[in-house]
Amino acid sequence: MGFHLMGGPMALAGRVDLEERRQAALDLLTQYIRIVDDPRRIEEWPALFSDDAEYIVITRENHERNLPIAVIRDDSKDRIADRVTIIREFWGAGGRAADRHYNDAWPRHVVGPVWVEFSESGDALVGANFAVYQSVQVDVAPRLLAVGEYKDVVEFSGATATYKAKKVILDTSVLQDVFVYPL
Repeated sequence: MGFHLMGGPMALAGRVDLEERRQAALDLLTQYIRIVDDPRRIEEWPALFSDDAEYIVITRENHERNLPIAVIRDDSKDRIADRVTIIREFWGAGGRAADRHYNDAWPRHVVGPVWVEFSESGDALVGANFAVYQSVQVDVAPRLLAVGEYKDVVEFSGATATYKAKKVILDTSVLQDVFVYPL
């Protein structure tokens, strides 16, 4: 009596390909968190997105009502890159302390659990709960900045995974503080 794979070798190849894509989508989320948690690496953030990607931060209430009103809506990689310019030039993230218009803040993302499903087109639909804390040098304790859920669409080109859409759904309609860094 031998081991039998249902579906034969082609089904196994399909599962291996999906597992590789699932891992690439998880690796993309890990890279996203590593970059946005380090203001010195903010220039790397746009490279995680496809050219026609969108980055949206929206309240849960507006998302569930299908209202197009977002806290942030960047509808292309170029606009995402513009956001980095604003962060660097106005807020002085990671630059000289004398040039900063904002306290030296370090965000920290706590993410999980993460789930991955696949659309019929082959894109990965990635979801995760998140909390973002902010540590500011002048404060004694970190502050909770935002809590919510990621609903992302990840597309693949060869072995490269990029965000086609990154939707940040905030559980509350008000943030505790000004935020300039990506959530």
